[in-house]
Amino acid sequence: MQKNKSNQFKFRAFLGIYLAISLVIMTISGIILYISPPGRIAHWSYWAIVGFTKTEWQNIHTTFTFIFIVAGGIHIFYNWKPLMNYLSRKSKGTSKIRKEMIFAVSITISIFVGTYIELFPFSTVIDLGEEITDSWSDENNEPPIPHAEELTIVEYAELQKISVTEFQELLEKAGYSARDTLSTMQQVADKYGVTPNEVSKVIQSDLAISTNINSVYKAGSGYGRKLLSEILTENNLNWETSIEKLLSNGIKVEKDDKLKNIADDNNILPIDIIKTLDL
Repeated sequence: MQKNKSNQFKFRAFLGIYLAISLVIMTISGIILYISPPGRIAHWSYWAIVGFTKTEWQNIHTTFTFIFIVAGGIHIFYNWKPLMNYLSRKSKGTSKIRKEMIFAVSITISIFVGTYIELFPFSTVIDLGEEITDSWSDENNEPPIPHAEELTIVEYAELQKISVTEFQELLEKAGYSARDTLSTMQQVADKYGVTPNEVSKVIQSDLAISTNINSVYKAGSGYGRKLLSEILTENNLNWETSIEKLLSNGIKVEKDDKLKNIADDNNILPIDIIKTLDL
């Protein structure tokens, strides 16, 4: 009795269906990551979409992309002979396939190079993503420094320029017990089911201390994406005088550029430039 071939598991069909589903998931996760806030805000305020945090979406996107590459490789392996036969027939019968291939490769290289050197219209996609990312930032959800949730109670108190005892007292008044000064802001927040941002607000609400957090620049606030000339204009600073001041402190500025780019060229952080300019 012959087996019913229609009931047999068809691995190639499975691969094709899986690749299509994975492509949909990667597209969705890619779009979400494109419009998501910077990690500093996402971690500080527990940003999430449909119950998944940014880190979880990154993990999903990375895992499905990796498996997509493996499955795609297997799919090509199983279809290598038909693919080669197809290309062979096309190459013998007409040069059209070669023209299409050359065109496809040329477009791919153009997109790669255009994106790398930030040419229009590729730069528009990059700038739009940065604008969406920066739009999430405001005074209520910005951490004092990137990854502030990883600071211990002692370190966060030092950052806010108050004693650790004062900080612990404020936390106690707000209902957060933090007797272990080596506990991180994240651990305290997790213990009470709140965000690190909510825990940090005990300082602003009870002490209203004037610290460097209220300065014109907050590390990781997105200020690094502004041009140096924009920052100087906003703060009524003279270009020539400011450049001389930076140079005297070992910071070279060859041209007007984004603050983060100037910082990268000098192997420093954007906030180092801000501090040098006394902003």
